[in-house]
Amino acid sequence: MLGKAGNEVVRHNQQSFAFGDAGGLRSRKFDETVKSNLFLAVVPERETALQAVEIGRRISAEHGLSRNVRPHQLMHVSLNGVGAYPHLPEDVVFTACEAMSNVRAMPFEVTFDRVMSFANGYARPLVLAGGVRSEEMMDLHVQLAKEMWSAGLTFSYNPRFKPHMTLLYDEASVPERELAEPVRWMVREFVLIHSLVGRGEYEYLGRWPLLG
Repeated sequence: MLGKAGNEVVRHNQQSFAFGDAGGLRSRKFDETVKSNLFLAVVPERETALQAVEIGRRISAEHGLSRNVRPHQLMHVSLNGVGAYPHLPEDVVFTACEAMSNVRAMPFEVTFDRVMSFANGYARPLVLAGGVRSEEMMDLHVQLAKEMWSAGLTFSYNPRFKPHMTLLYDEASVPERELAEPVRWMVREFVLIHSLVGRGEYEYLGRWPLLG
């Protein structure tokens, strides 16, 4: 089953994943005891992802954090959740891919100029975020939710949506601080990601360029 964007399936190793606060498909069977998470996101360029990893390592060393920083291949900014399932729902993936092909947005720049911990239970995410919310990112978040609603899918929308990139999870909390050098990149596409919880990996199931 292929989406309209001529998308390939890409697999990366993943240490851990939790969607919080926010193509093509190969037919295959998964262990139904393993939960599948589907979500839409934007992914930074490789150089930007490496910069984020270095920031995470530096902050971790300064504050004595015990958890490892995510590898650069897994850095992303969650936009909208599609759902959590006991197995990969091919009908949902197909419907989501069809709906996302209707999205129209221009490329835009993202700037994360601070690092902080979010209060999120026992394992607090250490994240990169911006002092000023990206209106372009918010508009994309809203448009994706509208397309999912139109397609009859369960959709996520948060009026207090705060774009962020999770570097790691740790029990300790890091106070908010500005970065000496902001992390920024041009967003030129968004993706549909399949996270295989407990398997340490995720797959890209679709890519849609921002063409205006």
